[in-house]
Amino acid sequence: RHRRLDGLLSPLSLPVSMLLFAWAWHAPHAVLPCRTPSRAAPQPSLPLRPALQPRAATASCSSIAEPPEAELPSAATTEALPPLFAQIEKSLEALTGNPQLLLEAVVGLNLPGGVATYDRDRVVGYFQRRPTLMVSRAYEFLRAFQRVRSAWEATDGSVDRGVVLRSELSALGPVAVKVGQTLSQRPDILPEDVCEALKGLQTSNEPFPNEEAYRVIAEDFGAKGPLAPGLPSPLQRHEGFDPDAPPLFAKLTADCIASASLGQVYRGTMHDGREIAVKVQRPGALRQCLLDGSVIIVALKAIQGRYWNGDLLAIFDLVASGIVQELDFRNEARNAAAFKRSLSFLGYVDVPVTLPELTTRRAMAMEWVHGRHLSDLAPEEAMRMTFMSCEAVTAGLVLTGIVHADPHEGNIMLGDDGRLYFLDFGLMSEVRAEIMEAFAYGIQCVLNKDWRGLVTAFVQTGFVGTPIEYREDTTGEFGSGSPEAMAAELEERMESVPGGTSRFGALSTVLFDMGNQWRMYTPPYIILLIRTFLTLEGIAGQVDPDFNIYEVALPWAVQRALSPSTPTARRTLRSSVLTEADSFQWDRVAALVEQQQAEQREARDKARTGAAKAAGAAGA
Repeated sequence: RHRRLDGLLSPLSLPVSMLLFAWAWHAPHAVLPCRTPSRAAPQPSLPLRPALQPRAATASCSSIAEPPEAELPSAATTEALPPLFAQIEKSLEALTGNPQLLLEAVVGLNLPGGVATYDRDRVVGYFQRRPTLMVSRAYEFLRAFQRVRSAWEATDGSVDRGVVLRSELSALGPVAVKVGQTLSQRPDILPEDVCEALKGLQTSNEPFPNEEAYRVIAEDFGAKGPLAPGLPSPLQRHEGFDPDAPPLFAKLTADCIASASLGQVYRGTMHDGREIAVKVQRPGALRQCLLDGSVIIVALKAIQGRYWNGDLLAIFDLVASGIVQELDFRNEARNAAAFKRSLSFLGYVDVPVTLPELTTRRAMAMEWVHGRHLSDLAPEEAMRMTFMSCEAVTAGLVLTGIVHADPHEGNIMLGDDGRLYFLDFGLMSEVRAEIMEAFAYGIQCVLNKDWRGLVTAFVQTGFVGTPIEYREDTTGEFGSGSPEAMAAELEERMESVPGGTSRFGALSTVLFDMGNQWRMYTPPYIILLIRTFLTLEGIAGQVDPDFNIYEVALPWAVQRALSPSTPTARRTLRSSVLTEADSFQWDRVAALVEQQQAEQREARDKARTGAAKAAGAAGA
């Protein structure tokens, strides 16, 4: 039922090994940097990292934080580098005494009012001038993979695979944590006990020291005195600090209340009585994410065109760009406002209100939301929140074009006021009008079992090229293929796979399998959307295994079809409601309206039935 984890991670071991080999080949005098004290030296038995332990008040996540400046290549390390690398390294260190400032310049944060932007060549160029960092990081990825594989292969039950995987992903840092968050919602990929263990990465990731968070708050919010009564500022020994100045906040928790991939959250109270959440970015998160990205880019270049029909680098660029933007909380504040406006017509979607005067690149304050997450809801509440979440996200996909790209359990709440609250708007997707219309058409085709029409939708979205290409032998060359043949195979596979016409994950599996013989592509824009819907579908599956995400999306798909914004869609609608003589087909329009109303009633009935089933199961 579940795919092997080493099948998921094996693409990592190959490029990492190739990277290490290439480095050893081109730099025969280089030496691998010593392991940090938190990691044991490589042993043949591949010892496992200990499980995450409850932290003390100032617990550190040093294994994933940015190395301090002292850990940058030393003189001794530099002497071991090839002369060209050593010369570049010394030149850059002479350019600036603060490597963090140089890295910020690489992503455009050195300019007045600068906002972080991603440029592959500049980022990779920065770290290629620091090769020891890249090799060390690649080696950490490889060792983590080996430890997880060792745990997975243990058959005596002495090792908790989920705890080991969570620990390794947490230690690897923000990029790996985001992968774990997505996998936590996919019990069709990983065993349920492993998914449950990974859910801790959503809100209970390893925290960084509170003192570092307080320093960011004090610096970015311009605190001249204490942060809060009884909570001194870490800047109290700095010039300009006034111990008698009013505290920045009326209250602020001494410890973080949640810790996620890129930051952690504190709860506070303003002097006017407003309750707030203060989100602080992990120190070194920018550098850690860009370093990981550079390692991944080198690996992708090694396998580009060998294992995938899509442009892997273009796909990764889109994801990396989103993460870099997520590392600037000013972007998140703007995204939250845009998302709320886009779904205001639903009447139940809301977001925390950010405080502009307390929003910077590294820290932001927002009004506190009183509500509960999925795990704390009664069955009928969970069903209602799931239906509203799917309705809101699918509306974004086919109507507004603004989609929350990270809707895991930790980022969705049912408010005490009954409204649906989305959190964390660092990672978003924007969908073009022609793609929205293609998705809307595809949704209708799946529910109507119109497989020939679904092939057309694939062509419109870029999954399938023109002309369609096919090969009998999976090792042979692609030749000409017909839409009818592809539709016939789609029908056979979709009718046989569980959840073929109700689960997006089933369609993904079918397309993956068909990709061995039909040439298919992965447009860069689609990666975040796939992540969004696989995550959302994972949540829905917990509440109701029979939940049909296509049926929830259908009303929006019909609405999009009835309000086209591209010439092709307008022609399609015109042919649906007008005769060749331009006479209105009232019977056809009435049938469309009746169909939409019936589908909306059916969706509501299914939601009520699902809630009743869930309540009955909980009572039993």
